[in-house]
Amino acid sequence: MATGRSSFAKRQRDMAKKAKAQSKREKKLEKGSGDDLDDAEEVVDNGPKLSNDQVMEKVADLHRRYDDGQMDLDTFDEERANLMAQISVD
Repeated sequence: MATGRSSFAKRQRDMAKKAKAQSKREKKLEKGSGDDLDDAEEVVDNGPKLSNDQVMEKVADLHRRYDDGQMDLDTFDEERANLMAQISVD
């Protein structure tokens, strides 16, 4: 009758897989952390700010372009999020 336990070799393989996955995760995080700093510096925009009315006009135009099929959903969501982030609340 089987004992229901994993063999020693199977446990070793599982531990090796976990260690390899952890190593990959750490490398990915290290690689990603340097990229995030570069992206943050590029995103800074010191240009003129739009009024809430102007932002809402751009959002309405964005909706029209999406409804006309000029852009896909991902692009629409991204641009809408960028515009909504510009709205100031008093």
